[in-house]
Amino acid sequence: MGTRVISFYEQFECLATKCPNTCCRGWRISIDNETRERYEKEEGAEGFRLKATMTFGEDKEVRRFFGRCANETKEGLCRLQLKGREELMPEICRIYPRRSIRIGDDEEVTFELSCPMTARLFLENMSDIRMVDYEGDEIAPLWIQHKFNEKHYDDILAIRDKVIDYINSDAGISELMSNLYYYYRKLHSHVMAQDIDIKTVPIMGHIPDREEYKYTFYSFAIIDKIIMNDLKDGRFSFQDALYDFSKAYNKIFGKMTAAQADDFFNDKCEEIINKYPKLHDKYKAYLAYYTYQMLFSSYEYVTFYKEYLLGNVYLMLIMTSDVVDFVNGKDMDDIERQIKNLNNIEKRLRHNLSIKKNISHRLEEEFIKIKEGYKF
Repeated sequence: MGTRVISFYEQFECLATKCPNTCCRGWRISIDNETRERYEKEEGAEGFRLKATMTFGEDKEVRRFFGRCANETKEGLCRLQLKGREELMPEICRIYPRRSIRIGDDEEVTFELSCPMTARLFLENMSDIRMVDYEGDEIAPLWIQHKFNEKHYDDILAIRDKVIDYINSDAGISELMSNLYYYYRKLHSHVMAQDIDIKTVPIMGHIPDREEYKYTFYSFAIIDKIIMNDLKDGRFSFQDALYDFSKAYNKIFGKMTAAQADDFFNDKCEEIINKYPKLHDKYKAYLAYYTYQMLFSSYEYVTFYKEYLLGNVYLMLIMTSDVVDFVNGKDMDDIERQIKNLNNIEKRLRHNLSIKKNISHRLEEEFIKIKEGYKF
């Protein structure tokens, strides 16, 4: 079996009590069946306590108290881990922040950027985003793709290599978002029709009848609804990691029409990228990082087109957070702020299934149907 890991994998070290955004808070933590069985078999006071921390219903989760995991200590650490009982931690807790997927005899491991340390490592290593061979200790896979087809697997890897080469070219982020959209749409059509070898599909250059490339891959008619409806909790700041962002965003964009917001966003992105070229590098690095994760994880159900559309939502929200900071006079070279923004956006968007479902539905109704004329 071959294992590949993200290039900065071995630099990771948990911040433990120094973590500014502990993974023991703000999550809905599912309890997998194997861990649930261990809870049922555990005897004595520990067994009673573990059973009491499970929610009712068929799909078990760890109970939360004011957003905190029932097993979190006052120091922000996991009680079970401190006691040396890691086997009683839900599988996701044992593996996080690693994102590990096995297909056939291969396994790939990246990181979830919802962890402050991995967000830092991403930003510090964004000039070298790639997968490398790994010969260390075995890493347990969180997901196993069971339907293995060697040709399809080889096709996916070839497509990914092609996309990564394009991202690493001189193409700007607005060009990448647009042209990769047409590329994935074309791939999806050919996969459904099964009419040609998808590895031969080229990534097209600029399409003559299109307007000049813009940073608004999605109009703010869509982005505004995602920020103010799908992401914003709207109750208390301690319950909503993006409370400050959504409040600052609304102060800037709240009175604009969608067209005005689109023009404003494009102008500010151009200004920011000219003044802070490293932010443009960050956007391209994020697209590459997401590509490594997305194409490998979408292997089994050929959902890369729809996953790519979600990725452009995540990217535009990262860019929007930078525009909001720039307009408000924040230090755009402040890596701690960059880490916090990336960390919170990833945590809120990519790890909340109901939000992801809402955004997917919104894209189907307000983007795919209008642009493509059909529904997935």
